[in-house]
Amino acid sequence: MIDRFALWLPMVLLALLAMLTFWIDLSVREAGGRNEVNLDEPDSIVENFLADSTDAAGVPRYRLAAEKLRHFSGHKETLLDNPRLTYFHESQGEMRISSSKASVTAEGEKVVFSGQVNLLRPAGAGRNEMTMQTSHLEVLTEKNEAYTAKPVVIRQPGMQVTAAGLHLFADTRILKLKGRVKAQYQNANRA
Repeated sequence: MIDRFALWLPMVLLALLAMLTFWIDLSVREAGGRNEVNLDEPDSIVENFLADSTDAAGVPRYRLAAEKLRHFSGHKETLLDNPRLTYFHESQGEMRISSSKASVTAEGEKVVFSGQVNLLRPAGAGRNEMTMQTSHLEVLTEKNEAYTAKPVVIRQPGMQVTAAGLHLFADTRILKLKGRVKAQYQNANRA
């Protein structure tokens, strides 16, 4: 019972935040119109933000966390400082994405990471650790996909791959590399 409560608590908090945002927006409209409001100021700020998404059975799908969340009702935008997105998959394991900044669309269906974007697939189940770096990564949370048209560097022990972009399917961990793909291998057995 406590586990189910812990899974629903973040969703209840997000619902309360949404209702508060709606109430503030309604209050501002009644107080004299949108022209008098500074749309560049956030209408809500949350520090140490954490939200989990689960499937119908309550199994965690992904977790989005950030040091600070700022919501702007005038722009219908949410900005995150030092965001971390962790995908959970029963057979494929975890995959973690982090950066210095990110934005989230109004419906939460897309998270756009920017700055120094890092992706980590930890070692496990016969797989080596894999890392990826880029400057921009768009994640479609409901489709479990990520893509970028910016240069990427992918590293695994004994291998480095560079490309002009990629499309990642998180459920299968398939990477489609796009343009100017180069791979460098180191043979550990060579003397």
